[in-house]
Amino acid sequence: MKEIMLKEVKNGSAFKLGDLEFIKFSDENDRTVVVTKETVFDSRFGENNNLAESTVLDRLKKEFLPKVTELIGEENILEFETDLTTLDGLKPYDVMKSKISLPTFDFYRKNVEIFDKYKLDDWWWLATPDSAKPHYDPIWISCVSPSGSVDSNDCISELGVRPFLNFVSSILVSCEE
Repeated sequence: MKEIMLKEVKNGSAFKLGDLEFIKFSDENDRTVVVTKETVFDSRFGENNNLAESTVLDRLKKEFLPKVTELIGEENILEFETDLTTLDGLKPYDVMKSKISLPTFDFYRKNVEIFDKYKLDDWWWLATPDSAKPHYDPIWISCVSPSGSVDSNDCISELGVRPFLNFVSSILVSCEE
């Protein structure tokens, strides 16, 4: 493993920060989009399919974000927006601003070939609600199956969690040559 700046890691490649492994997706304006290579824990989504009010987001902020902050510093983790538009186009939850989130359906679809290189043996949550009132009860949320297909599950189920973050591109990371 070699230590290099995150902006030098090839898109779609894995890198390490301490004992945490991430996948790099893109760089723009000294901002790098990353997702963990593996799920970091299993969790219920929450009481409904609104990520901003979810159990999973609360756990990410309390249990995972402090680990990353300790490794690279709070100033190197950037706030961003997560669009919580439902799969059928409803906008009951607007946009959520945070330093940590889950990948959206649109992000997953755009990057499915990268995700396919790092297949998991378990199901994991996406941020995108399936639908909401008046179309449907707000209990269904998008998730990814072990085969890589997108499905939906009820929000009280326990599935894997793959954090989505934006880092400053100039941080040092460990990467295979």
